[in-house]
Amino acid sequence: MNILKKSFLFFLFIVIGLPIYSMAQKSDVSPLGFPFGINKKEAIKIIDSNGKRITENKVDSKGIRTIIMQGVIVNIPIETDGKDVLTGLEFYDKKLLSTSLIFAAADASEKTELENKFTDYFTEQYGEPVERDSMMYLTTTIWHMHDIKLVLHTNGKNNTVKVEYTYKPVHRSKIEDELDEKRGTIKSDPATQMFLEGDYSKPTGYDEKFGTR
Repeated sequence: MNILKKSFLFFLFIVIGLPIYSMAQKSDVSPLGFPFGINKKEAIKIIDSNGKRITENKVDSKGIRTIIMQGVIVNIPIETDGKDVLTGLEFYDKKLLSTSLIFAAADASEKTELENKFTDYFTEQYGEPVERDSMMYLTTTIWHMHDIKLVLHTNGKNNTVKVEYTYKPVHRSKIEDELDEKRGTIKSDPATQMFLEGDYSKPTGYDEKFGTR
C-alpha cells in the first residue's frame, strides 16, 4: 500500500470517527456543566474554579451523596440575578448521575412565571413533553433526551421550581428497585417464575392435588 493510499484511508477514518466522537462527548456532559460520572473531588474542583460556594455536602442512609452549590455555572434561559437559585448534585456509587437547578420563588406569581418559561424553552428544544402529572399543589413535566431524563418539578405550596437532569440508565434501575420494594417482590430465577406463573411447567395433576385452581 503506497503512502498516498495510506494517508487517504487515515483521513477517511478520522472523518468517519468525528461524528461518533462528538455524539459520545455530547451525551457524557451534563447540561449544568458537570460531566456525568465524575466523583465528588472532581465536582468540587469545578465549583471552586467557578468561585461558587457549597451550602450542603452530605450522605443519606442509602449512600447517596448530595452537594448543593449556591448559584449556577452555565447559561440558562432564565435571568438569575436577584433570584434564589441553587445547583444540586447527586452521586450514586461515588459517580455523579443527577444534577438539578432549584429555584425558591418569592411568590406564586414568580413560581408560575418560572414554570412557564422553562416549559416553553424545553418544549422548543426537545418537543412536547412525554408526560405531565399534577396532584394537589405538585406538578411534574417530563422530557426525554438521548440519554437524559429531564424533569420540571413545581411545588405550589412552597413556591419552588426544580429542573432535574438524570442519566436514564440509572433512573430505570432506581424505578425497578422502587417498584420491587412497593410490590414486596423479590427477583426470582426464570425457572421458578415460570413454575409459579405458567400452567405449562406444572406437573400433571398438580392443581388437583394441591387445590391451586
